Amino acid sequence: MAASPCLVCGATSLEPHLEFLLKCASCGFVTARLDSPTDARALYEGAYFKGEEYLDYAADEAFFKRNFRRRLTQVLERRQGGRLLEIGAAYGFFLDLARPYFDVVGFEVNGEAARFGRDKFAVDIRTDDFLAVGVDDIGGPVDVTVMWDVIEHLERPDRFIEHVAAMSKPGATLHITTGDIGSLLARLRGRKWRMIHPPTHLHYFDRRTLPRLLAKYGFRTLDVRSVGVARSFRQILYSILVLHLRRPRAYEVLARHIPPAWGFRLNTRDIMQVTAARA
Repeated sequence: MAASPCLVCGATSLEPHLEFLLKCASCGFVTARLDSPTDARALYEGAYFKGEEYLDYAADEAFFKRNFRRRLTQVLERRQGGRLLEIGAAYGFFLDLARPYFDVVGFEVNGEAARFGRDKFAVDIRTDDFLAVGVDDIGGPVDVTVMWDVIEHLERPDRFIEHVAAMSKPGATLHITTGDIGSLLARLRGRKWRMIHPPTHLHYFDRRTLPRLLAKYGFRTLDVRSVGVARSFRQILYSILVLHLRRPRAYEVLARHIPPAWGFRLNTRDIMQVTAARA
């Protein structure tokens, strides 16, 4: 049993699940079982974007922007113009695409990534603690917030959603992508599902638990869908051979024969995109 209550429903009935996770017996929310609190800045500074989690995030700009163009199109279907906030802005690729349509501001804990985005794209990316920032600090309330593949990394995602709600105008939209632990692939893979790797991935939502968390803070879910992801062949090989199988030599041999521009888009239906609106 876990001492801390469920972030989604508040129940204390969290039980062991898939060896090193906990699952709420009341609502089904799944979270990592950790012996000590995580330090987000320590986890995501340094080589996280270049060697630890990704082969080279900046070098895959074209693939990330393929993903972000699709997501921006969906954002624009709901809202055009105003202030857009991105939590977890990384190297600023999405903010660069969104800038023609919105006044943009982003928050990112990795200082090197934030500097890259500011220097290359001249977008406003800050390394401040988002939870300590007020509406006036970013120029006023927001019309759109995006959290692309971020919520699973946050130690207290409930506090972030609560703060986003406080920073948002009535009717403002919130767009989130994250793994869907209720998907067929996740259920078939069990503890071997590729998204399960604490302490960087701490929380595992599905199509019921994430909308329920958002509803606690005044967000009404408008749409939930599975989304595909474009990746370079080199990144895929790196994830499999280096990060999972610990065979860097095999990766080095194969990577010599794969141009950086080679890649593809695949929808395995275990990544969901949730769109919600502030009441």
